[in-house]
Amino acid sequence: MEDGLFYTNHAKVRFLDHLCQQIDNCLSFAFTVSFIKRAGLSLIQSHIEAALHRGVHGRIITSTYQNFTDVNSLLYFLHLQNQYPDQFACHLDNECFHDLSGNVAGFHSKGYLFTFADDAELLVGSSNITVYALLKNVEWDLASLKSDHPQTWAHACHDFETLWNDTLPLTKTLISQYHTRLCYAVERWDMDYAVANAKIQPNAMQKNALKQLNRFRCMGEDKALIIASPGSGKTYLAAFDAVNFNPRRLLYIVHEGSILRKSLDSFRNVIGSGKRFGIYDGTHRELDCDFLFSTNVTMAAHLELFSPSEFDYIIIDEAHHATASSYQKILQYFHPQFLLGMTATPERMDGDDVFSSFGNNVPYELRLRDAIVQGLVVPFHYYGIRDELLSYSDAAVKARLFSEQCASEENCELIVNEIEKHRKPGEKLKALAFCRDVSHAIMMAQALSDYYDTQYLTGRNSVGERIRAYHDLQSDDEKLEILFTVDILNEGVDIPGVNMVLFLRPTQSSTIFLQQLGRGLRKYQDKEYVTVLDFIGNDYQRSSQIAFALGSLSQNFVLEKQLVGSLVKDDFRQIGMEEYGVEIHIDDLSKKEILDQLDHINFHNKRFVQQDYENFKKYIGESSYPCHMDYLNNECAPDLLRFMNMKGAHGKTGSYYGFLKEINEQNLPSFSEEQQGYIKDVSEFLPLVRPQEYLVLQRLLPTGKEDIEEVRKYVDDNAPYTTASIFQHVLLVLQDRKLVYIQKNEISIPDGILNVEMRQYLEDLLQYGIARYENEFGDKDPSDTFCIWGKYRKAQIKLLLLKNTHDIMLGTDIYDGTVYAYVTVHKASDIKDDLRYADGFLDPQTFLWETKANLKQKELDSLCAASHIELFVRKVEAEDGLALPFTYIGSGKMHLIPNSRQDNGSWQFRVEMKQRAPQDLYFDFQLPKG
Repeated sequence: MEDGLFYTNHAKVRFLDHLCQQIDNCLSFAFTVSFIKRAGLSLIQSHIEAALHRGVHGRIITSTYQNFTDVNSLLYFLHLQNQYPDQFACHLDNECFHDLSGNVAGFHSKGYLFTFADDAELLVGSSNITVYALLKNVEWDLASLKSDHPQTWAHACHDFETLWNDTLPLTKTLISQYHTRLCYAVERWDMDYAVANAKIQPNAMQKNALKQLNRFRCMGEDKALIIASPGSGKTYLAAFDAVNFNPRRLLYIVHEGSILRKSLDSFRNVIGSGKRFGIYDGTHRELDCDFLFSTNVTMAAHLELFSPSEFDYIIIDEAHHATASSYQKILQYFHPQFLLGMTATPERMDGDDVFSSFGNNVPYELRLRDAIVQGLVVPFHYYGIRDELLSYSDAAVKARLFSEQCASEENCELIVNEIEKHRKPGEKLKALAFCRDVSHAIMMAQALSDYYDTQYLTGRNSVGERIRAYHDLQSDDEKLEILFTVDILNEGVDIPGVNMVLFLRPTQSSTIFLQQLGRGLRKYQDKEYVTVLDFIGNDYQRSSQIAFALGSLSQNFVLEKQLVGSLVKDDFRQIGMEEYGVEIHIDDLSKKEILDQLDHINFHNKRFVQQDYENFKKYIGESSYPCHMDYLNNECAPDLLRFMNMKGAHGKTGSYYGFLKEINEQNLPSFSEEQQGYIKDVSEFLPLVRPQEYLVLQRLLPTGKEDIEEVRKYVDDNAPYTTASIFQHVLLVLQDRKLVYIQKNEISIPDGILNVEMRQYLEDLLQYGIARYENEFGDKDPSDTFCIWGKYRKAQIKLLLLKNTHDIMLGTDIYDGTVYAYVTVHKASDIKDDLRYADGFLDPQTFLWETKANLKQKELDSLCAASHIELFVRKVEAEDGLALPFTYIGSGKMHLIPNSRQDNGSWQFRVEMKQRAPQDLYFDFQLPKG
């Protein structure tokens, strides 16, 4: 050991590495850590358990401060107390400390004490036990030896004992009380903030965001980015948070000058007359105020009028512009106590990193689906309309041929007919029309002026002209009916009275599509929904963007060709938004256009997959590469399996590490060919259908070997439904794949595999696999072998049946009187005629199953004698060269159809399923609607 070691998350030896090493080598440990999360605890869990197993004594103090430590961590410590009653104990600070005024004092310590045979060490710094503290955040931690600083060690030990005596022993009752408090704390905090007596109260989104902002500030963060859909109330959220923060002076920056006054009015509505408000732009200079509202351009040009510490709180509206030079000039000049960014669309098309300007802190994110579900905005009725008079080819758009076609008399008649078909009768038309460019907007305003009162806006219009246009469109007393624009209305503009949105140009980006759609979703008196007319031209190479945009409204959208195509065919009913008033209708020709484009996209293509990876990496602000767990902790994350399935120069990458090597990611740990092969073999289990293999490996990581009985106990503790036969099968599978060796009563990982970096990598991989399993199968009844509607590869089915996983010939298996049938509904075009079995659903609860060809009488008798069938079905055998998993349809009764023998020697059975197939399977498996 060395004295004075300085640790960060970017050093060669990180704080986590040193922490694990000291746990592995110590005689005793004592931690006092304010914030502990179960995901972070899992990074050191195996080391703690191994230490306790060899006789080490340990004590941990943690806290309920800010309600941050989670209940699962406390339950784990309670488990350790019960398992090692003479070696381990945990105490909890539950508002145990108070200041001189009697107020509760925050418990914020981060200290780690270790004793060794010849010395002792104190680790102290900023790191809590959370995933981000131990792997991601900028943290500083120092190590100090007792032999070099005995007084420091003595003071630390004395203070720890004082804290230990002043805190509460952890009990089940104490955890239960804390759990109840956590449930209540959400409501209590809602009632406690300073605006409780205001006339305007926060909506559901604002309440959640306010809580998270408060929590982040209490954790010491000084900047944050809120992501919320258009119309959900971001400006009012900022006003409510300003009340909570209570700044001496506040600066509110907007990109669009026309909304300065409206933003100021929103603040005044919340705050009242207790503060002085002012506007600073090209025509106003109201600097003698508490809360100043300005544009980025004006502020950046006159920074010399203000000191760097002038404002305690700065708010950046439409924060996706924050990477622009004017914004960066402002952000680099001022040093506020807190910086808040707000945007609906943080993902920029130019790839610039918005998140880093706000410390990569995203305390709250509300996407469009949630805004609609929570009633914060109105729903929409979308109509995708085929316009065969237009060419959306790149050549036509660049040559402006498209603009001329769009403004032609014949095309205008089509547009007018569709408007009249879908507008509300007896209601003034208030439409926003988005165009390709300025000349297109001018042409369309002129061409449709024979039918409607029209106007166009460009960047050359003054703020006053824009405000007047917004007013005239919204007012029932004014004539203006359609306002044509390019991108002025993408953001920040509030015209809640809009009742129709027209897309008169090709969609280049799903982000822009949703942003412009959001302009029409703001609530307004008597407004039930907004109508969206999207005109889809010929040669539309980016029509898939429409599908991606609308598909993202799904609760768990995954970028799969099979899924996206199914959504398009079904008018996106599967996203489950109809009950909230959303309607999506795409005509057959437009569907064909979109589906044709989808057919030409290989979602597993290296370019396509790598772009998804790069986008996510920028989204979370990761400078090196995201770890496995990042793909579970973020709802915007792509499915990690897509990276593992990508085909590289030497076939499928097979692991996340293999993918990162294939795309030449920098800063990767260097692993030998043997280690890379081991990672690939471990990754092949993903997604897990049972956790036991990963639990065994997790238990072996600290030392590389362990007594089999201890491993079994560890598996039992974490998967209590593990029978002796399951455990034996797990060991056989791991041995067969050479992931472990077993000699007598000891199980070990092969020599040459484990080192510090490999342990870190495998810890993350194993944690990801187990956590994903809990997410996907955590609610499954342990007595059920399969999860209804779950997806399984043939090898995984064999795994759960405790059979040889190498025996994966498709067709039919019979085990213990049960038939297991694996059916591909859509046969490949090159399959032989005698293998084109007539498999398929007769109705949502009845399946027609045809046996293999040339079935022998003995085999038929076995099928007829079977008690029931377990049915696994998939749409097609493979997509873009990758085999697709089967969906478990459930259990059913088989009935041989009399005289059903086919020319190829097969027989047909009618299968009556126990459960009715859900609607989201109808299109994939061609179910009749009945």
